[in-house]
Amino acid sequence: MGSLFRFLYEYRLFFLFILLELASFWLIINNNIKQGNSFLNSSNEVSAKLMEVSDAVTGYFGLVQENEKLAKENAKLNSMLVRSEQIIQKMAMDSIHIPAMENQYTFIVAKVINNSVARPNNYITLNKGSLDGIKPGMGIISPQGVVGRVMVCSPHFSTATSLLHSKMLISAEISRINASGSLKWGGFDPDRANLEFVARHLKPKKGDTIRTSEYSNILPEGIHVGVINSVKLKDDATFYNIVVDLATDFSTLNFVYVIDNKLKREKDTLQFQTTGQVE
Repeated sequence: MGSLFRFLYEYRLFFLFILLELASFWLIINNNIKQGNSFLNSSNEVSAKLMEVSDAVTGYFGLVQENEKLAKENAKLNSMLVRSEQIIQKMAMDSIHIPAMENQYTFIVAKVINNSVARPNNYITLNKGSLDGIKPGMGIISPQGVVGRVMVCSPHFSTATSLLHSKMLISAEISRINASGSLKWGGFDPDRANLEFVARHLKPKKGDTIRTSEYSNILPEGIHVGVINSVKLKDDATFYNIVVDLATDFSTLNFVYVIDNKLKREKDTLQFQTTGQVE
């Protein structure tokens, strides 16, 4: 305490000067309209700038939470869209008394925390795992289109096989003519893949839309895949050589949706009993 008093005593004239300066400044502002208005305008401008900077900083650190919130809302919309399509199918089938499964698919939002696009076999790591309901074999999509399939899960993380993988096949169809085939990455261009096994008697065209087919066991029917870039057919070929521009930009993946098909296990069991193979 004694040190504080000594410090104040030694610098008493300086503190007195500051106090008198502040008093003079206050008297000038309060007794002169022009100076008062100038001070008010300046202080408002400085306050506004500080608030703008503060909002920008707060907004930046809130982007992750906001993006995750939007991703969850999109997942709900995707679920509603698939559900509405199932309801329409059910209405069409009710007349012939064929049962349809409602709420067959659920969507789990996950963030991509690691991703490769330049390798022959590419993988994706997600920040969600078995504790979040994710299991090996589940399909993955993005707001743009198809992404891949879950391969391995730990309690808090998952590793997925990207569509950009030499052994990854997706059952897809040309929506205009309902022609089914298998989509497989060519191994070089991350923006393109090949649609295989489309028979030569069909008539695919450049610009046709490609979507997941009803034969897919991991993805709902109708998920966007891409657009046909080129169509070629050799004279002696049985199938077309079709190149597809992929809708998903794998270099900018952020939030994705892991899809739980509630009927997958039942379908796999029956298919294995019949053919000894599952998708």
